[in-house]
Amino acid sequence: MTDELVFETYIKASAEQVWEAITTSEFRRQYFFGSTVDADWRPGGRLVSHSPDGELWADNEIYECDPPRLLSHGWRSLYDPELAAEPESRITWTIEPQDGDYVKLTVVHDRLAAAPKTAEHIRGWSFILSGLKSVLETGSGLT
Repeated sequence: MTDELVFETYIKASAEQVWEAITTSEFRRQYFFGSTVDADWRPGGRLVSHSPDGELWADNEIYECDPPRLLSHGWRSLYDPELAAEPESRITWTIEPQDGDYVKLTVVHDRLAAAPKTAEHIRGWSFILSGLKSVLETGSGLT
């Protein structure tokens, strides 16, 4: 069992565009299974996510917030009782501008040793990040 999953992708967009796609419902709905996001974007604030029909999917603490460079927050999925019973893991989004109008987006999902069911959902991150890249580069998401 791994305690950490790391995903990297390069996106033809500015750091500000990637930040907006991560932090606004307008973009998030297009690549994150139709979910919305509402947050108090500061350390100690809450990041709340709902399904397309309004079901509470997540309510997690924000650990670090440095727009448009870094966002770190808790992760506990509330839509499934087995996932909701696990302790909160952590997601860290790091956005690094690159030469040629690209950014390198690194997503680290860690603190997974005590959350094995959450760790099994690795395919979800691949889908989400592919969708995020598609939305920003083509204007069309996967969901």
